Amino acid sequence: SSKLRECWPYDTITLKDGKEYEVTKLQTGKQFQMKDSETADYSSPNIGIITGDGTPMILSYNTKCEALDPVKTYSWSTEDNKPVTNATSNCVAAVFEINGKKKPNKQNEDVALFNANGLGSSCAIKLDNGKCFTSVFTPTPLTKAECEARKSELGIKECYYDNDYWAGAVKQCGGVNNLPTMADLGKIASAIYEGNPTVGAYNIVKNLTYISGTATSLGLPEPTFYLWSGEEGLDNRAYRRGFYPTYTYSDDYNSRIYSGVQAFCLGD
Repeated sequence: SSKLRECWPYDTITLKDGKEYEVTKLQTGKQFQMKDSETADYSSPNIGIITGDGTPMILSYNTKCEALDPVKTYSWSTEDNKPVTNATSNCVAAVFEINGKKKPNKQNEDVALFNANGLGSSCAIKLDNGKCFTSVFTPTPLTKAECEARKSELGIKECYYDNDYWAGAVKQCGGVNNLPTMADLGKIASAIYEGNPTVGAYNIVKNLTYISGTATSLGLPEPTFYLWSGEEGLDNRAYRRGFYPTYTYSDDYNSRIYSGVQAFCLGD
C-alpha cells in the first residue's frame, strides 16, 4: 500500500545494524525477507492496520496459505512483548509497534516481528552486475532422507549421503537458483583482489595480491575461505570457489559432506 505511513506512528525504524529504514518501503513480504517456495508467496502488497488496542501493524500475506477454518476462533495477543496466537503462523508475516511513539524505535526492542525473517533489504553483498546476496553463513547439513524429501522443490538433482552441507545451503536459500552461480563467485574474486583481476567462472588465477580488510569490507570472511555455488557436480559433489591470499580457484572435487565451505543466498 502507498499509505502504510498513515498506520504507523513514525517515518523510520532503526534496524539491528543501526541503519534507518523507511516504513513506506515495507511494500511486500520481500522487505520482511520472506522467501518464496512451493508453499509460500509473500509478493502481494502489504497492508497496514491498527488493532483494537491501538497497536500499529504491517502485514504480509502468504497467498499460497490454506484457508483458515471459518468455524474456528483465532486469537491474537502479546505476552512479554511477544506475539501469541493459536492460528497458523504460515499465513502471515508482520511487524508491529510495541512502544508507542517513544524513540528510538529499534527493531526487536520497540518494534517486534511476527513470523518475519527481518526488515529491509536482505542484501549484504552487491555485485557490479546488480545481483545482491545475503550475509555469509555456515550451512546446517541435511540428512539423505531430508534431501530426498525436498530435492524436487529445491532443484537438487540427486541426494547421496547424510551430512550434506551443500544441500543444507540450498535449503536455507530456498533452492539452487538462490545460490550464486560460478560466474558470480568469479566476480566476488575479482572484487577482493588488488587491481580487480578478471576471474572467469571456472578459472584458476594465481599471483594475486590481497590487501587485508578488503573482503570484510564487502561482508565476506578474510582469506582463506570457500563458498558454495548452486551448481551441482557429478556424483556427490558440487562446485565451489576457494579464495586464498595469493590465488583463487574453482572445483567440484570436494564432496558435499565437506563442512568447511560457507554459503550465501540471493537477496533483494
